Amino acid sequence: MSAERIKSWPTKERPRERLLAEGPERLTDADLLAIILRIGSGTFREGVPGTNAYEAALSILRDFRGLRGLDRARIHDLLKVPGIGPAKVAQIKAAFE
Repeated sequence: MSAERIKSWPTKERPRERLLAEGPERLTDADLLAIILRIGSGTFREGVPGTNAYEAALSILRDFRGLRGLDRARIHDLLKVPGIGPAKVAQIKAAFE
């Protein structure tokens, strides 16, 4: 899957900018997780698949059945997710703590 960079989205649609303008309560779980993740996985070079942080967040939430499942997930299970390494797992776990 190839994804458009969030930086290319209209400013008012970007998760970080929306949080600052509207407050966290107005964002979806995927928006909030995308902010925590900061970057997606893969690359954005033409012909090479990648995902932006928002699409990565959607996928993770789907795989772990929402925020509750993500909070309960074991570190080694999170490390199995493509594009999620120790730094991103630490960011996710720290955010829940």
